[in-house]
Amino acid sequence: MPQYFAIIGKKDNPIYEAEFTSQQGQQGQLQQGFQQNLKELNAFILHASLDIVEDLQWQVNPNAQHGKGGFLRSKNVTNIDNCYLGKVDHFYGLAITAYVTYGGMKLVMIHGGPPNGNTQIDDNMVKSFYQEVHELYVKTLMNPFYRLNEPIPSPAFDSRVRALARKYLNR
Repeated sequence: MPQYFAIIGKKDNPIYEAEFTSQQGQQGQLQQGFQQNLKELNAFILHASLDIVEDLQWQVNPNAQHGKGGFLRSKNVTNIDNCYLGKVDHFYGLAITAYVTYGGMKLVMIHGGPPNGNTQIDDNMVKSFYQEVHELYVKTLMNPFYRLNEPIPSPAFDSRVRALARKYLNR
């Protein structure tokens, strides 16, 4: 199942972008990435979902049925589960998940699925992926040569994110 991942800055500018594809399918067939017509739309689909992400980010009580507060109300809570927003949107069988950092950076991913349009997402694995990429991003912020909201050109960052994608997303 292919994924398109991006880190979006505070000014809705792309900081990092990558497409992940698994090497082997479930029956041993080689899987391809997104269809060419969808691949060209990935950035558009992702940026279109940012409005929903920002609405969820600023909502006072998005999970009222669970008794949890919203993203901002629960900032003083020590766990980081409230950063993961889960599935926020869908587009022609593609699912979009998101994670928002306290610094306002948005980690967003498009999950491709089988041709029948039934995309399955393992929330625990996706949340773990986002949390570890967030940790990598924080380490990048500590680099004195990195400027906030600038694209990340580091090949080491790219290879680590791709290793995390293989670990958590290609199951």
